[in-house]
Amino acid sequence: MKETRNIFKKIRLSLLPFFIAFRYIKGRGGKLLSVNTRLSFIGVFTGTSLLVVVISVFGGFQEQFKKSLFEFDPHLIIKNETGDRKIKNWRPLVEKTKSALKEKASSVEGMIQSPAIVRKQSIIDYVFIRAQQFKDLGDNRLGIPENFPEIVQPKKLESLPNEDVCVVGKEMAFLLDLKIGDTIELVVPRGQFTLKTGVPPNMRPYTIVGFFKTGYYDHDSRLVIIPLESAQRLFGISDAVQQIIVRLHDMNDLYFARSQISKIYRFLYSIRTIEDEHRNFFAALNIEKTVQVTIVFMFIIAAMVGIVVATYNVVRSKKRDIGILKSLGISRNAILMIFTLNGFLTGIFATIMGIMFGIFLSDNLEAILLFFESLINKIGLYYVTDIATGDAYWENIRLIPKNVYYFDHLPIHYDIDFLQAAGFVSILLSGIAAFIPAWSASRMRPIDIIRGSDT
Repeated sequence: MKETRNIFKKIRLSLLPFFIAFRYIKGRGGKLLSVNTRLSFIGVFTGTSLLVVVISVFGGFQEQFKKSLFEFDPHLIIKNETGDRKIKNWRPLVEKTKSALKEKASSVEGMIQSPAIVRKQSIIDYVFIRAQQFKDLGDNRLGIPENFPEIVQPKKLESLPNEDVCVVGKEMAFLLDLKIGDTIELVVPRGQFTLKTGVPPNMRPYTIVGFFKTGYYDHDSRLVIIPLESAQRLFGISDAVQQIIVRLHDMNDLYFARSQISKIYRFLYSIRTIEDEHRNFFAALNIEKTVQVTIVFMFIIAAMVGIVVATYNVVRSKKRDIGILKSLGISRNAILMIFTLNGFLTGIFATIMGIMFGIFLSDNLEAILLFFESLINKIGLYYVTDIATGDAYWENIRLIPKNVYYFDHLPIHYDIDFLQAAGFVSILLSGIAAFIPAWSASRMRPIDIIRGSDT
């Protein structure tokens, strides 16, 4: 019986720091939080919420950009970097590649891609031609392949005439004032370069049969897609291609697929991945994300300073309590734990609430921005309207201009691993911030407290 009482006594003593810390966190008069705790809570809560919103929005932009590239651009490109840069016997190589990758490849095909000049009457501009294989449906019709970008006009276009036709980007149609049924002329280099004649050009008219949209501005403003057979006639390369391209079901298989393909081609052709082709673009995205995270983390660091100040204020206001506790035999470690827990528990509560509020804010951010956009435009329109004539000189403001960001909606993406890491770091920093003044509290001597000394 005596041993049982001793066990319960030890349990009560071990829980005493938690009880006292929780009592200091609570405010007087039944308030949820004390004034000092409230200030610390607001700092950590605000910093964590901002971090979640910034990372979620920026992650959404990154995912949208990557999706636009990964869904349309080839994941692996096999090129002939020597001689005339053509791959003549390409059809058996396509079959070998399919056999090597098996179910990991969604498509393997030949492709021609080259810069060109487009002309429509007096309008001349530069573009990129991408010639890919279309399905032969018979009756002089070509079926749209599965990896083709979204065709926005005409809707539900499922086949093309097997002629000299092209599909251009939506933005190119806007920039060059193109319409379905218009004829454009494509001018490309043909043959080998010679000192006498240079590179002879070849020109061929093409009829526009549709507009596509990838969501990637460079493609939608500069790319012209034509059937492979038509491009072979345009470039005068018979049954040859410039590249063999591979698209995968899962981007995680990218480097495995590259190693498998390398065994087939050895050193005959170069093999590049989509990350190699867009290395600068992905590097820029990563740098921007790093800068954003660093800036927002400064808010959390500032909140940690708030925890240090708040805990120090608690220590100063509870000097008498510290003296009484030490006189009753409470150890230094227990005092250290009491005031460390004071900031640590505040950090846990504020971080969890901040992450939850950040997710809620991110989910509703587009609606919030649209509300403020509408409010700003209404106020602006009211102040610029001429009362006498009723004329208004106001151009509506768009907080998320679609012509710049090129999205139909604000993209949001949650990186769960990052949110977990950010939450862990925020809680850890809260504990460290509280430990500093808690250490000074644990070193106080009862006699100094009684004498009113600050040492």
